[in-house]
Amino acid sequence: MSFRTIDGMAAALDRVRLLGPPLADGEYVMLAEHEIVHLHNYARIYREPGLYEHVVQERLHCRSPQVAVEGFMRGVAHLGLEPAPMAVLDVGAGTGLVGELLRREGIAQVIGVDALAEARAACLRDRPGVYAEYVVGDLGSRASPLRPALHRYELVGLVCAGAFGGTHAQPQALTTALAALAVGAPVAFTIGEQWMDSSDPEGFGGTIERLEATGALEVVERTRFQHRLTTTGQPVFYELICGLRARDPT
Repeated sequence: MSFRTIDGMAAALDRVRLLGPPLADGEYVMLAEHEIVHLHNYARIYREPGLYEHVVQERLHCRSPQVAVEGFMRGVAHLGLEPAPMAVLDVGAGTGLVGELLRREGIAQVIGVDALAEARAACLRDRPGVYAEYVVGDLGSRASPLRPALHRYELVGLVCAGAFGGTHAQPQALTTALAALAVGAPVAFTIGEQWMDSSDPEGFGGTIERLEATGALEVVERTRFQHRLTTTGQPVFYELICGLRARDPT
């Protein structure tokens, strides 16, 4: 079943059904009569060209990639930076939509990072040439081999569209990503508001407060927006956080 081929594409898309959570374990997508997969079973969904975009961007109206990139470019403009020579880190790059949007804005180099090899394969298949490099690994691991890979580049910006929080990248990933940036680099990321409870010192809310307190992150914009709809049509709200990498995270 291919979602970007011309022959039979409409019929293939027509078979996709959005399913509400029958239990407490999330949302599902019916791909065919005998195949139901979890919405976050990315390894399976990425296997089909265009399926992720069809379900998440088109059917569920996900806005995080556009919101994150727009927030980042506001920071670039505010700092008086020229996009052309910039090298920007895209955390949770997935199939490459954020990278594509950044390149359209004139960013010269985008470095993609994702925990899934299937994401990299899907991006190279569907959006070849978008990234200067696309590396696979866990930024949240203190011993991550990604660290030396990222230090090969003079990274002067960070964008992350929805990859922080929940079962995705953990708070240490944000600290690691910030540490890979040049001081003064603009930062923009979106994160589910449910992960922003500052009463948990080990969660994202507590981590961001600590990064602000130590001067590692200077937050200049914090906005609530509708990230997407659930498979039953309910709104999901995220926060856009824009700022600067102020000094070395600790």
